[in-house]
Amino acid sequence: MEPVEKIQARVEALHVLGLDQTATASDIRNAWRDIAFHAHPDHTGGDCNQFARAKSAYDYLRKNGLTGKGAGPAQPRRPKLRKRIIELDEKDISACLKLLDPSRALSFGETSAVDCPQSARNSDHVPEAIGCYGRDLTYFVATPVCEGENRVALPTSVLAGFRTVETEILSFQAKNGGAGEVVVPDTIRERKFPGARSVRIRFEADQATRDQFWQAC
Repeated sequence: MEPVEKIQARVEALHVLGLDQTATASDIRNAWRDIAFHAHPDHTGGDCNQFARAKSAYDYLRKNGLTGKGAGPAQPRRPKLRKRIIELDEKDISACLKLLDPSRALSFGETSAVDCPQSARNSDHVPEAIGCYGRDLTYFVATPVCEGENRVALPTSVLAGFRTVETEILSFQAKNGGAGEVVVPDTIRERKFPGARSVRIRFEADQATRDQFWQAC
């Protein structure tokens, strides 16, 4: 059930009990007891249909934690964000490698390539996995940043709305080589990663880096 549908279901359940969204857990319990007493089939003048509808509404609210002691007004709960790490498959990696062909133009800027030191000659990068936390994306790249100009191919197929594998190439300048994190600027993120709230790229990312992702709030 989608979040909007859940909100509508809560509103309808509360309406069946004669309540609105400001109702507390105590209000919900009292409303149910009153309807259950007067509408119960064994009660004189009881209404089977009203009893069944009220019981279904109360059961729904109870399962959603809105009837317990200490529960506040029956406001919609925010969906919990779930962290996950997606390992890139061969199709994604192949798409990245294809776009990183040196004969292709860079996605951003007209600057020419800067030679890398011997220790980090390869300035093209392909991520091995993508960390997702709601609309925040973190790309894990095993290779280190190269001093000078770097290019990294980023699959966007994890974003909602992408039904086919899409890959974007980003380029940036680095003063120093090695491990590090690059945050994609908002102007580029909004244009190239629609739906994402933030996009980060972590270079020289090992298992410890992924563990930090899991542990971070």
